[in-house]
Amino acid sequence: MAIEKMSLWSVDGTEDKLDKALAACCESGSFQFSSGAKQRSVNEQDPYRETLSKLMDLVSNLKLSAKNCPFDEVTLETPEEFTKYSDELVGRYGELSEALADISGKLDEHKRTDEYVKHLMGLDVSFKELFSMKYVKTRIGRLPADSEKKLGYYTKKCFVFQPFERNGEFVYGVYLVPNDLAEFSDEIMDALGFERARLPDYIEDNAEDADKKLGELIAAEEAQKKKLEEEFSYFIDNTKKELPPIMSKLKFKSECFELRQKAIISAGRFSFSGYAPTAESKRLSELLKEAGVSCDEIPIEHKNASDEVPVKLKNNIITRPFEMFIKMYGLPCYSGFDPTPYVAVTYMLMFGIMFGDVGQGLLISLLGLILTRVTKNPLPPIMTRLGIFSALFGCVYGSVFGIETIITPIYHRENIWHGVCKLLGGLGIPEHPENIFQAAMVVLIFALIVGAILILISIILNTAKNFGKKKIGEALFSVNGVCGAVVYAALLGGAGGTLLGGLDMFSVPYVICLIILPAVLIFLKAPLTSLIEHRKTEFSIAEAFIDILEGAITFLSNTMSYLRIGGFVLSHAGFMLVVSQLAGTADPNAPVTVGTVITYIIGNLLVMGIEGLLSGIQVLRLEFYEVFSRFYDGNGKVFEPVSLDVNLEQI
Repeated sequence: MAIEKMSLWSVDGTEDKLDKALAACCESGSFQFSSGAKQRSVNEQDPYRETLSKLMDLVSNLKLSAKNCPFDEVTLETPEEFTKYSDELVGRYGELSEALADISGKLDEHKRTDEYVKHLMGLDVSFKELFSMKYVKTRIGRLPADSEKKLGYYTKKCFVFQPFERNGEFVYGVYLVPNDLAEFSDEIMDALGFERARLPDYIEDNAEDADKKLGELIAAEEAQKKKLEEEFSYFIDNTKKELPPIMSKLKFKSECFELRQKAIISAGRFSFSGYAPTAESKRLSELLKEAGVSCDEIPIEHKNASDEVPVKLKNNIITRPFEMFIKMYGLPCYSGFDPTPYVAVTYMLMFGIMFGDVGQGLLISLLGLILTRVTKNPLPPIMTRLGIFSALFGCVYGSVFGIETIITPIYHRENIWHGVCKLLGGLGIPEHPENIFQAAMVVLIFALIVGAILILISIILNTAKNFGKKKIGEALFSVNGVCGAVVYAALLGGAGGTLLGGLDMFSVPYVICLIILPAVLIFLKAPLTSLIEHRKTEFSIAEAFIDILEGAITFLSNTMSYLRIGGFVLSHAGFMLVVSQLAGTADPNAPVTVGTVITYIIGNLLVMGIEGLLSGIQVLRLEFYEVFSRFYDGNGKVFEPVSLDVNLEQI
């Protein structure tokens, strides 16, 4: 349960092995470039990206799926080779697509033309003669069957309509009109719904001969289209086989390009450096050797290590989920220590005290287990652990889904409670409280004791940290050092002994030795630090006085903040009392109905959701502001191993 040990790696080899070396580092999942590995040229563009984009467009047009696959057998290496391949492939696709579209368009046109010609089989005059008349315009098309009857209404019509075929819905035919009346006649026929067909110029024979020639032309074009479709199908099948490995390698090359900027390349060789967990050294070394490059490893000791070394936390299965809170606040520096175990224990303890209920706690744990299996969210594993502590303290409070008659609460266990009353006799604690509200004073005092212990532990951790960094003056004479701990413990011990035990704790020797003398040493921290550490430090009376005052205020406010622990114990009991009142179960003789059960279930779910969330937030606040503020910096750098996004579907 500590910060994982890191090693500094130096990798070098010939330039042609650079991509393989980068791939090995990415495959290991445990290599991070050192902060000195800066990009050589941020303006240099990726020469593979445009080619990859073109091929992805081709894949989309062909409606293929882009899947990653091995590319060891792909011989293409340089951007020029990939570009040439892409241009040839896209060009061939364009040729086939254009040819197929052209023949399809012609075939559709000829089929439509032949369809109209078939409807004009009664016309024995050639189309060339029909459309080349000097004084008469000819219009070929179809008229809705209903509109044919309306032609009789135009007694002075200036055109002649000759039908050739009726199919029930339309009448196919031709109308003739003098040139000077063509526009007027066209308007009339348009109003009647006439759909004009414009036959191409190559239709010169009569309808029967034209139909025969069009049939031959259509047959030839269909054969040509079938041949092109076979070629296109072969092209797609061939592309489907050869393109995925090429695109996979191209994507790999593209992703490697940015990483290449972090390497120093000169005279055909490269070199780069980075960090990796020492525990992963064997695997990383094997991968780099397989890539054909050389590597050197230098283990980094935690003591006096540079702040540039990245941090990776290493905790057991119980405390590991609480790393989330450490990362939220900030990781410790590499030369520091990991507070995750401390946070895990104190967080579970405080949450359990604030949200003590056997039934609700076990339900939260069960929900956490289920969500852990179905989601990767880091919160469910924490819920599982918090629920267990909630259930443990629920046994102390005797609460099972708010019901206090199943398990005997601690204030109804006379042998224990009488001892508590004797210890706190000076505060008027009731000997036979009926509910937890009458024992509120004990709950609040217990919360203060928990807070005082956590504050003292935090000061001890800070002292140990400063001794480890050889900051002797800070460890001995600061508010969060030995002197501060002595003053705080003396004040708490004196107040407790006086109020609870009736003892005269604040005697003259007690005050002088345990309060005044340590306070004076805190005031003189700067000159005393200079004397011990043999370094010059400026001393300001005003600054020293402000430090003393700030420390006193902080001790008081931090201690009082822990009253919220007791407050949430009482608020949980209050919430459940409201639920009991609404469900009608406050009276033990009241009958249990379906409505009672439903109300009780809904009430418990609401309490779990609302107060569980509030308790979690308040405990986190206590951790960040009352605990971390005394010993933790959180200025470490996150270990972020390099990786390659070679997923073609993400383009």
